[in-house]
Amino acid sequence: MKIRIAAACAVLWVATVPLHAQQADPSAGVPSAVAAAEAPWTLEACIEYAQQNNTEVQQRALQVESSGIELSTARYSRLPDLNASVGGDASFGRALTSDNTYRDNNQTSGSLNISASMPLFQGMRINHQIAAGKLNLAAAVQDLERIREDVAINVMTLYLQVLYAKEMVGISERQVELSTLQVANSRALAAEGKQPESTVYESEALAANDRMSLTQARNDLQLALLDLSQALNRESAAGFDIVSPALDSVALESFRATSSAGAIYDYAVENRPHIKAEQLRLQSSERNVDIARSALYPSLMLSGGYGTGVYSADDSKFWAQMRHNSREYVGLSLGIPIFNRRASRNSIRTAQIAVRNQQLVLTAAELALRKEIEQAWYNADAAYAKYRAAASALTSAEIAFRYEQEKAAAGRSTVYDFSNAKTAMEKAQAEAAQAKYEFIFRSKILDYYHGKPLAL
Repeated sequence: MKIRIAAACAVLWVATVPLHAQQADPSAGVPSAVAAAEAPWTLEACIEYAQQNNTEVQQRALQVESSGIELSTARYSRLPDLNASVGGDASFGRALTSDNTYRDNNQTSGSLNISASMPLFQGMRINHQIAAGKLNLAAAVQDLERIREDVAINVMTLYLQVLYAKEMVGISERQVELSTLQVANSRALAAEGKQPESTVYESEALAANDRMSLTQARNDLQLALLDLSQALNRESAAGFDIVSPALDSVALESFRATSSAGAIYDYAVENRPHIKAEQLRLQSSERNVDIARSALYPSLMLSGGYGTGVYSADDSKFWAQMRHNSREYVGLSLGIPIFNRRASRNSIRTAQIAVRNQQLVLTAAELALRKEIEQAWYNADAAYAKYRAAASALTSAEIAFRYEQEKAAAGRSTVYDFSNAKTAMEKAQAEAAQAKYEFIFRSKILDYYHGKPLAL
């Protein structure tokens, strides 16, 4: 999970995302949350759709199904088995007749046999196999749930990337508007003789550069929407767009974690699917020890059957032979293990080693979980501080730009000074947007560990 989250963080920091999409795909399999074909997709709808269509989730679901079949096989092993056989042969020369004598004669014969057997006692092997099968099935279900959560984290990361790209497009559009106004202002001042003609060309160059930045931002948005659409396994990204939730300062404050790292770990170690899966596998490995021990106990089997045959040398009719030659039997067999070259003892020791190994796997998973949660908690706290600092820096940059804008309107500012102030404000806006979405991402990772739904 640590590698997945680190990869998700990297994706978020790259900050390349798409914009022009607007419609949810009305194809089959769209969940109820995406009922309107024309509506943009919410985060919840994206997660639901991805979980239904992700191939890895589907593979895990097949593993759950396979574990269910194995459990069913263990349960039905208590029932008797029933077998039937029909045979026929032809002999030439001396052959056995119905009166149990041999005679030189060609003869054909047929036989019918039905047999059944049922285990009465096998050292509690079947009970242990059923118990282990239940645990393996429960572990497979937890593995499926973990994959579903990993898919949700990945979708949320890409969703935030789209929101970030949309905000960068908005910033670029506002920069183009400011540059356009500055070009008009420069032309007016130049016409009045308050500024040289060169300032007009400098302003136009600045506006052209901003338009190029806007084009790049829009392309980044399209790519981000494509990444998200592909993560949902949609057939096409055409017409795809997402809902942009209101993320004001009040909403962002509500994302801040109120629980300590220790409290989050205490919850996660009891409820996270991958920890529960390892705990279930530990219990299953303990059952495997009991299964291996069952080979040391005697086994008792009940068997019975029916058989008959017909012979061409017998002058009796077919059905008469079937009745006269029939036999029925029932029996008990007791198998007592005495010595099998220590195979059973070594199987027990191997199973015990597997238990100790699974204990280490569980311990390693718990230690990794604690480390991940502590790192996530401190990262979220640092991201919040960074967000607050970036917001403060943006406020100052906007005030400084307004003063410079007023000076430029009065013809008391150079294009160079105006450009520097605008660039500083644009950089502060970009850094504030990046800090905001990093804070949201870090906060939602803590929500993930705390079992809260991933929603904006």
